Amino acid sequence: MGCVHVAETMDLGSHYRILADGRQENMECVPLVSSNIREKDSIFGGTGRLRQSISYVMETYHPECLFIATSCVAGVIGDDAESESADAEMRYGIPVICIPYAGFLGGEYSAGYYKTAETIIERFFRPCEHVPNRILLLGDQMGPEGQYVTEVKRLLSLLGLEVQGQFPGYLPFPEWANAPAAELAIVLGTTGQSDRMNGMADLLEKKFGIHAVKDIYPIGWENTCKWILEIGRLHKNVEKAKVIIEEEKKRIDSYVKSILHITKGKKAVIGIGRGTHWYNPSDTISALRQLEMRIEAVILYDNLTDKEKAEYRHRIGKEESIPVYDGRDGQELIDAADILLTTNEIVSTKTKQFFIPMVPMVGTNGEIMIFRALYRLLCRYGNKGGIAYATI
Repeated sequence: MGCVHVAETMDLGSHYRILADGRQENMECVPLVSSNIREKDSIFGGTGRLRQSISYVMETYHPECLFIATSCVAGVIGDDAESESADAEMRYGIPVICIPYAGFLGGEYSAGYYKTAETIIERFFRPCEHVPNRILLLGDQMGPEGQYVTEVKRLLSLLGLEVQGQFPGYLPFPEWANAPAAELAIVLGTTGQSDRMNGMADLLEKKFGIHAVKDIYPIGWENTCKWILEIGRLHKNVEKAKVIIEEEKKRIDSYVKSILHITKGKKAVIGIGRGTHWYNPSDTISALRQLEMRIEAVILYDNLTDKEKAEYRHRIGKEESIPVYDGRDGQELIDAADILLTTNEIVSTKTKQFFIPMVPMVGTNGEIMIFRALYRLLCRYGNKGGIAYATI
Protein backbone atom coordinates (compact mmCIF):
# COMPACT_ATOMS: atom_id res chain seq x y z
CA MET A 1 0.00 0.00 0.00
CA GLY A 2 1.45 3.38 -1.02
CA CYS A 3 0.80 6.48 1.05
CA VAL A 4 1.53 10.17 0.55
CA HIS A 5 0.71 13.17 2.76
CA VAL A 6 -0.19 16.41 0.97
CA ALA A 7 -0.33 19.49 3.23
CA GLU A 8 -1.91 22.73 2.02
CA THR A 9 0.27 24.70 4.43
CA MET A 10 3.71 23.55 5.60
CA ASP A 11 3.02 24.83 9.10
CA LEU A 12 0.29 22.20 9.49
CA GLY A 13 2.58 19.24 8.80
CA SER A 14 4.23 17.71 11.87
CA HIS A 15 7.01 16.23 9.70
CA TYR A 16 7.88 19.68 8.35
CA ARG A 17 7.68 21.30 11.78
CA ILE A 18 9.91 18.68 13.42
CA LEU A 19 12.55 19.07 10.70
CA ALA A 20 12.34 22.88 10.71
CA ASP A 21 12.68 23.05 14.48
CA GLY A 22 15.62 20.62 14.53
CA ARG A 23 13.81 18.34 16.95
CA GLN A 24 14.91 14.80 17.76
CA GLU A 25 11.56 13.07 17.81
CA ASN A 26 11.68 9.38 16.98
CA MET A 27 10.51 9.07 13.36
CA GLU A 28 10.48 5.26 13.25
CA CYS A 29 7.54 3.96 11.25
CA VAL A 30 4.68 2.31 13.12
CA PRO A 31 3.32 -0.79 11.34
CA LEU A 32 0.07 0.01 9.53
CA VAL A 33 -1.58 -2.99 7.92
CA SER A 34 -4.57 -2.86 5.57
CA SER A 35 -6.91 -5.70 4.67
CA ASN A 36 -6.98 -4.22 1.13
CA ILE A 37 -10.69 -4.65 0.69
CA ARG A 38 -11.63 -5.23 -2.97
CA GLU A 39 -14.60 -4.21 -5.11
CA LYS A 40 -16.17 -7.67 -4.99
CA ASP A 41 -15.89 -7.61 -1.18
CA SER A 42 -18.53 -4.88 -1.17
CA ILE A 43 -20.97 -7.63 -2.17
CA PHE A 44 -19.70 -10.67 -0.30
CA GLY A 45 -18.09 -8.88 2.66
CA GLY A 46 -14.47 -8.38 3.63
CA THR A 47 -14.28 -10.12 7.00
CA GLY A 48 -12.27 -12.98 5.51
CA ARG A 49 -9.56 -10.57 4.41
CA LEU A 50 -9.66 -8.93 7.83
CA ARG A 51 -9.13 -12.34 9.43
CA GLN A 52 -6.11 -12.95 7.18
CA SER A 53 -4.70 -9.52 8.07
CA ILE A 54 -5.01 -10.22 11.79
CA SER A 55 -3.22 -13.54 11.34
CA TYR A 56 -0.43 -11.82 9.38
CA VAL A 57 0.00 -9.16 12.07
CA MET A 58 0.20 -11.74 14.85
CA GLU A 59 2.78 -13.86 13.02
CA THR A 60 4.88 -10.90 11.86
CA TYR A 61 4.82 -8.35 14.69
CA HIS A 62 3.73 -10.34 17.80
CA PRO A 63 1.85 -7.36 19.32
CA GLU A 64 0.71 -7.09 22.93
CA CYS A 65 -2.41 -5.23 21.82
CA LEU A 66 -4.13 -4.81 18.45
CA PHE A 67 -6.49 -2.05 17.29
CA ILE A 68 -8.71 -2.43 14.24
CA ALA A 69 -9.94 0.78 12.60
CA THR A 70 -12.90 0.16 10.32
CA SER A 71 -13.04 2.08 7.04
CA CYS A 72 -15.94 3.90 5.43
CA VAL A 73 -16.39 1.03 2.94
CA ALA A 74 -16.56 -1.55 5.72
CA GLY A 75 -19.11 0.62 7.50
CA VAL A 76 -21.32 0.97 4.43
CA ILE A 77 -21.40 -2.74 3.56
CA GLY A 78 -21.91 -3.65 7.20
CA ASP A 79 -18.91 -5.91 7.83
CA ASP A 80 -19.05 -7.34 11.35
CA ALA A 81 -15.55 -6.30 12.37
CA GLU A 82 -16.56 -6.37 16.05
CA SER A 83 -17.19 -10.12 15.94
CA GLU A 84 -13.89 -10.71 14.15
CA SER A 85 -12.14 -8.69 16.86
CA ALA A 86 -13.77 -10.73 19.63
CA ASP A 87 -12.84 -14.01 17.91
CA ALA A 88 -9.24 -12.85 17.44
CA GLU A 89 -9.00 -11.89 21.10
CA MET A 90 -10.11 -15.38 22.12
CA ARG A 91 -7.80 -17.02 19.59
CA TYR A 92 -4.61 -15.10 20.35
CA GLY A 93 -5.09 -14.15 24.00
CA ILE A 94 -4.33 -10.44 23.61
CA PRO A 95 -6.65 -7.40 23.62
CA VAL A 96 -8.09 -6.82 20.13
CA ILE A 97 -10.10 -3.61 19.98
CA CYS A 98 -12.36 -2.60 17.09
CA ILE A 99 -12.94 1.15 16.63
CA PRO A 100 -15.47 2.55 14.10
CA TYR A 101 -13.66 5.10 11.90
CA ALA A 102 -16.31 5.42 9.16
CA GLY A 103 -16.65 9.16 9.72
CA PHE A 104 -18.78 10.05 6.71
CA LEU A 105 -21.68 7.95 8.01
CA GLY A 106 -22.88 10.93 10.02
CA GLY A 107 -19.96 11.98 12.19
CA GLU A 108 -16.43 13.32 11.91
CA TYR A 109 -13.27 11.37 11.16
CA SER A 110 -11.78 12.72 14.40
CA ALA A 111 -14.47 10.84 16.31
CA GLY A 112 -12.44 7.66 15.85
CA TYR A 113 -9.45 9.27 17.58
CA TYR A 114 -11.50 10.22 20.63
CA LYS A 115 -13.33 6.90 20.66
CA THR A 116 -9.98 5.10 20.70
CA ALA A 117 -8.76 7.17 23.64
CA GLU A 118 -12.00 6.70 25.58
CA THR A 119 -11.89 2.94 24.95
CA ILE A 120 -8.33 2.77 26.28
CA ILE A 121 -9.39 4.63 29.43
CA GLU A 122 -12.41 2.39 29.98
CA ARG A 123 -10.62 -0.89 29.34
CA PHE A 124 -6.99 -0.47 30.38
CA PHE A 125 -6.76 2.27 33.01
CA ARG A 126 -6.87 0.93 36.58
CA PRO A 127 -7.66 2.72 39.87
CA CYS A 128 -4.49 3.42 41.80
CA GLU A 129 -3.19 5.79 44.44
CA HIS A 130 -2.37 9.26 43.17
CA VAL A 131 1.32 10.16 43.20
CA PRO A 132 1.90 13.74 44.42
CA ASN A 133 3.13 16.22 41.79
CA ARG A 134 2.54 13.82 38.89
CA ILE A 135 0.85 15.23 35.78
CA LEU A 136 -0.83 13.54 32.79
CA LEU A 137 -1.06 15.61 29.60
CA LEU A 138 -4.10 15.10 27.34
CA GLY A 139 -3.70 15.75 23.62
CA ASP A 140 -1.00 15.64 20.96
CA GLN A 141 -0.04 19.22 19.91
CA MET A 142 3.01 18.25 17.83
CA GLY A 143 4.15 15.61 20.32
CA PRO A 144 6.59 15.64 23.25
CA GLU A 145 9.23 17.54 21.24
CA GLY A 146 6.85 20.27 20.06
CA GLN A 147 6.98 23.81 21.42
CA TYR A 148 3.61 23.45 23.19
CA VAL A 149 4.61 20.46 25.31
CA THR A 150 8.19 21.52 26.02
CA GLU A 151 6.98 24.91 27.28
CA VAL A 152 4.20 23.33 29.37
CA LYS A 153 6.73 20.98 30.96
CA ARG A 154 9.04 23.90 31.72
CA LEU A 155 6.30 25.92 33.41
CA LEU A 156 5.09 22.90 35.37
CA SER A 157 8.62 22.18 36.59
CA LEU A 158 8.71 25.68 38.10
CA LEU A 159 5.75 24.60 40.23
CA GLY A 160 7.55 21.40 41.23
CA LEU A 161 5.34 19.24 38.99
CA GLU A 162 6.53 16.39 36.75
CA VAL A 163 4.85 15.10 33.58
CA GLN A 164 4.17 11.36 33.71
CA GLY A 165 3.18 11.03 30.06
CA GLN A 166 1.19 12.41 27.16
CA PHE A 167 -2.05 10.57 26.38
CA PRO A 168 -3.22 9.14 24.05
CA GLY A 169 -0.60 9.35 21.31
CA TYR A 170 2.61 9.23 23.34
CA LEU A 171 1.92 6.98 26.32
CA PRO A 172 3.33 3.45 25.84
CA PHE A 173 1.03 0.46 26.23
CA PRO A 174 2.79 -0.87 29.40
CA GLU A 175 2.08 2.46 31.15
CA TRP A 176 -1.66 2.60 30.47
CA ALA A 177 -2.70 0.74 33.62
CA ASN A 178 -0.85 3.15 35.94
CA ALA A 179 -1.81 6.36 34.13
CA PRO A 180 -4.48 7.19 36.79
CA ALA A 181 -1.67 7.62 39.32
CA ALA A 182 -1.46 11.21 38.06
CA GLU A 183 -2.58 13.84 40.53
CA LEU A 184 -3.69 16.23 37.80
CA ALA A 185 -4.61 16.08 34.09
CA ILE A 186 -3.93 19.02 31.78
CA VAL A 187 -5.71 19.39 28.44
CA LEU A 188 -3.38 20.66 25.71
CA GLY A 189 -6.00 22.77 24.01
CA THR A 190 -6.30 25.62 21.53
CA THR A 191 -8.96 27.77 19.93
CA GLY A 192 -11.38 25.27 18.40
CA GLN A 193 -10.67 22.65 21.04
CA SER A 194 -12.98 19.69 20.67
CA ASP A 195 -15.48 19.08 23.44
CA ARG A 196 -14.50 15.42 23.21
CA MET A 197 -11.06 16.19 24.66
CA ASN A 198 -12.66 17.92 27.62
CA GLY A 199 -15.01 14.95 27.86
CA MET A 200 -11.96 12.71 28.15
CA ALA A 201 -10.79 14.83 31.08
CA ASP A 202 -14.25 14.55 32.66
CA LEU A 203 -14.11 10.77 32.26
CA LEU A 204 -10.77 10.61 34.09
CA GLU A 205 -12.15 12.73 36.91
CA LYS A 206 -15.33 10.66 37.20
CA LYS A 207 -13.64 7.25 37.16
CA PHE A 208 -10.33 7.97 38.88
CA GLY A 209 -10.69 11.27 40.73
CA ILE A 210 -8.07 13.05 38.61
CA HIS A 211 -8.77 16.78 38.60
CA ALA A 212 -8.28 18.47 35.23
CA VAL A 213 -7.22 21.85 33.88
CA LYS A 214 -9.35 22.50 30.80
CA ASP A 215 -10.87 25.45 28.94
CA ILE A 216 -7.81 27.49 29.99
CA TYR A 217 -4.78 27.24 27.73
CA PRO A 218 -1.40 29.05 27.97
CA ILE A 219 -1.89 30.91 24.68
CA GLY A 220 -1.00 34.59 24.97
CA TRP A 221 0.34 36.19 28.13
CA GLU A 222 -3.00 36.85 29.87
CA ASN A 223 -4.17 33.27 29.35
CA THR A 224 -0.78 31.94 30.45
CA CYS A 225 -1.18 33.80 33.76
CA LYS A 226 -4.69 32.38 34.26
CA TRP A 227 -3.41 28.89 33.41
CA ILE A 228 -0.55 29.06 35.92
CA LEU A 229 -2.90 30.38 38.63
CA GLU A 230 -5.44 27.60 37.98
CA ILE A 231 -2.77 24.92 38.30
CA GLY A 232 -1.52 26.63 41.46
CA ARG A 233 -5.06 26.62 42.86
CA LEU A 234 -5.61 22.93 42.15
CA HIS A 235 -2.16 22.12 43.51
CA LYS A 236 -2.84 24.31 46.58
CA ASN A 237 0.16 26.49 45.84
CA VAL A 238 -1.27 29.79 44.58
CA GLU A 239 1.43 31.94 46.17
CA LYS A 240 4.18 30.09 44.33
CA ALA A 241 2.17 30.44 41.11
CA LYS A 242 2.04 34.22 41.62
CA VAL A 243 5.81 34.36 42.13
CA ILE A 244 6.36 32.40 38.91
CA ILE A 245 4.09 34.79 37.00
CA GLU A 246 6.11 37.76 38.25
CA GLU A 247 9.37 36.11 37.20
CA GLU A 248 8.04 35.20 33.76
CA LYS A 249 6.65 38.72 33.30
CA LYS A 250 10.13 40.14 33.94
CA ARG A 251 11.49 37.93 31.14
CA ILE A 252 8.91 39.24 28.69
CA ASP A 253 9.34 42.86 29.75
CA SER A 254 13.11 42.59 29.43
CA TYR A 255 12.88 41.22 25.90
CA VAL A 256 10.26 43.75 24.79
CA LYS A 257 12.43 46.57 26.11
CA SER A 258 15.35 45.31 24.02
CA ILE A 259 13.41 45.47 20.72
CA LEU A 260 11.05 48.38 21.34
CA HIS A 261 13.30 50.78 19.43
CA ILE A 262 12.39 48.84 16.27
CA THR A 263 8.76 47.88 16.90
CA LYS A 264 7.38 51.03 18.53
CA GLY A 265 5.10 53.02 16.24
CA LYS A 266 5.29 50.59 13.32
CA LYS A 267 2.08 50.20 11.31
CA ALA A 268 0.57 46.70 11.51
CA VAL A 269 -2.40 45.13 9.73
CA ILE A 270 -3.98 41.81 10.74
CA GLY A 271 -5.31 39.66 7.89
CA ILE A 272 -7.75 36.84 8.71
CA GLY A 273 -8.81 34.02 6.42
CA ARG A 274 -8.99 31.27 9.04
CA GLY A 275 -12.35 30.18 10.43
CA THR A 276 -13.54 31.47 13.79
CA HIS A 277 -13.35 27.94 15.15
CA TRP A 278 -9.56 27.97 14.76
CA TYR A 279 -8.41 31.49 15.51
CA ASN A 280 -8.95 34.19 18.12
CA PRO A 281 -7.48 37.59 17.13
CA SER A 282 -7.32 38.86 20.72
CA ASP A 283 -3.93 37.20 21.30
CA THR A 284 -2.46 38.80 18.17
CA ILE A 285 -3.87 42.19 19.15
CA SER A 286 -2.43 41.86 22.66
CA ALA A 287 1.03 40.99 21.28
CA LEU A 288 1.06 44.04 18.98
CA ARG A 289 0.06 46.30 21.84
CA GLN A 290 2.87 44.99 24.01
CA LEU A 291 5.25 45.94 21.21
CA GLU A 292 3.59 49.39 21.01
CA MET A 293 2.78 48.94 17.33
CA ARG A 294 -0.06 50.81 15.63
CA ILE A 295 -2.86 48.46 14.60
CA GLU A 296 -4.13 50.14 11.43
CA ALA A 297 -6.89 47.64 10.60
CA VAL A 298 -8.11 44.07 10.57
CA ILE A 299 -8.82 42.71 7.07
CA LEU A 300 -11.32 39.85 6.71
CA TYR A 301 -10.40 37.85 3.61
CA ASP A 302 -13.02 36.87 1.07
CA ASN A 303 -12.74 33.12 1.77
CA LEU A 304 -14.58 33.65 5.08
CA THR A 305 -18.34 33.14 5.18
CA ASP A 306 -20.65 36.03 6.05
CA LYS A 307 -21.34 34.33 9.38
CA GLU A 308 -17.62 34.07 10.18
CA LYS A 309 -17.07 37.71 9.23
CA ALA A 310 -19.92 38.78 11.51
CA GLU A 311 -18.44 36.76 14.37
CA TYR A 312 -15.00 38.32 13.87
CA ARG A 313 -16.52 41.81 13.77
CA HIS A 314 -18.24 41.03 17.07
CA ARG A 315 -15.01 39.80 18.69
CA ILE A 316 -12.89 42.65 17.40
CA GLY A 317 -15.60 45.16 18.30
CA LYS A 318 -14.73 44.52 21.94
CA GLU A 319 -11.32 46.04 21.23
CA GLU A 320 -11.17 49.83 21.14
CA SER A 321 -10.80 51.72 17.87
CA ILE A 322 -9.66 48.95 15.50
CA PRO A 323 -11.33 49.34 12.07
CA VAL A 324 -12.41 46.16 10.28
CA TYR A 325 -12.59 45.87 6.48
CA ASP A 326 -13.54 43.23 3.95
CA GLY A 327 -10.69 41.89 1.84
CA ARG A 328 -11.61 43.83 -1.29
CA ASP A 329 -11.43 47.11 0.65
CA GLY A 330 -8.19 46.43 2.48
CA GLN A 331 -5.51 46.24 -0.22
CA GLU A 332 -4.32 49.84 0.18
CA LEU A 333 -4.05 49.42 3.95
CA ILE A 334 -2.00 46.25 3.52
CA ASP A 335 0.33 47.90 1.01
CA ALA A 336 0.87 50.91 3.31
CA ALA A 337 1.62 48.84 6.43
CA ASP A 338 5.08 48.03 7.77
CA ILE A 339 3.98 44.48 8.48
CA LEU A 340 1.01 42.19 7.80
CA LEU A 341 0.21 39.50 10.36
CA THR A 342 -1.80 37.01 8.35
CA THR A 343 -3.36 33.56 8.39
CA ASN A 344 -2.90 33.27 4.60
CA GLU A 345 0.01 34.34 2.42
CA ILE A 346 -0.92 37.29 0.19
CA VAL A 347 0.84 37.35 -3.18
CA SER A 348 -0.46 40.74 -4.33
CA THR A 349 1.63 42.88 -1.95
CA LYS A 350 5.27 43.64 -1.18
CA THR A 351 4.53 44.25 2.49
CA LYS A 352 6.45 42.04 4.92
CA GLN A 353 4.22 39.21 6.13
CA PHE A 354 4.21 37.14 9.31
CA PHE A 355 2.27 33.87 9.29
CA ILE A 356 0.03 33.51 12.35
CA PRO A 357 0.73 29.92 13.48
CA MET A 358 -2.04 27.35 13.15
CA VAL A 359 -0.54 25.46 16.09
CA PRO A 360 -0.02 28.36 18.51
CA MET A 361 3.16 29.19 20.35
CA VAL A 362 2.41 28.93 24.06
CA GLY A 363 3.63 30.27 27.37
CA THR A 364 6.37 32.81 28.00
CA ASN A 365 8.74 31.28 25.47
CA GLY A 366 5.98 31.29 22.87
CA GLU A 367 5.39 35.02 23.39
CA ILE A 368 9.10 35.76 23.07
CA MET A 369 9.34 33.64 19.89
CA ILE A 370 6.52 35.64 18.29
CA PHE A 371 8.10 38.94 19.34
CA ARG A 372 11.49 37.84 18.02
CA ALA A 373 10.02 36.83 14.66
CA LEU A 374 8.26 40.20 14.29
CA TYR A 375 11.40 42.08 15.31
CA ARG A 376 13.59 40.22 12.81
CA LEU A 377 11.04 40.72 10.06
CA LEU A 378 10.91 44.46 10.69
CA CYS A 379 14.72 44.59 10.62
CA ARG A 380 14.85 43.18 7.08
CA TYR A 381 15.97 45.65 4.46
CA GLY A 382 13.36 46.72 1.93
CA ASN A 383 9.91 45.34 1.13
CA LYS A 384 9.97 42.34 -1.19
CA GLY A 385 6.88 40.46 -0.06
CA GLY A 386 7.10 36.85 1.06
CA ILE A 387 6.18 35.41 4.42
CA ALA A 388 8.07 34.59 7.64
CA TYR A 389 7.31 31.92 10.24
CA ALA A 390 7.93 31.85 13.98
CA THR A 391 10.43 29.09 14.76
CA ILE A 392 11.98 27.77 17.92
